[in-house]
Amino acid sequence: MTTEIDQDTMEEIKASDDTWILDFWAEWCGPCKKMAPVYEDVSEAFDSVKFGKVDMEEHSDLATEFNVRALPTLLVVEGGEVKARTQGFMGEDDLEEWVQENA
Repeated sequence: MTTEIDQDTMEEIKASDDTWILDFWAEWCGPCKKMAPVYEDVSEAFDSVKFGKVDMEEHSDLATEFNVRALPTLLVVEGGEVKARTQGFMGEDDLEEWVQENA
């Protein structure tokens, strides 16, 4: 299950010790649309990691804060720090492997 991330939720993420995978996306982004169901499926496979989605159209300030310059971009965030980053479409197997290696 994924959580829609806004500025308030991001402040909670930064203050927590939880591991989050954040998907920065936009409605107009073709690869983002293609990856959305993959991201949702993978989020169901991990109980120890939280998954969130950041809509770039609504929260461009968060994209600037986290230096997101391409879509989709996935970040692993722990305690407010970015631990890993990847850009571009990923299939389910690749995404699962990336989460296992980085979260």
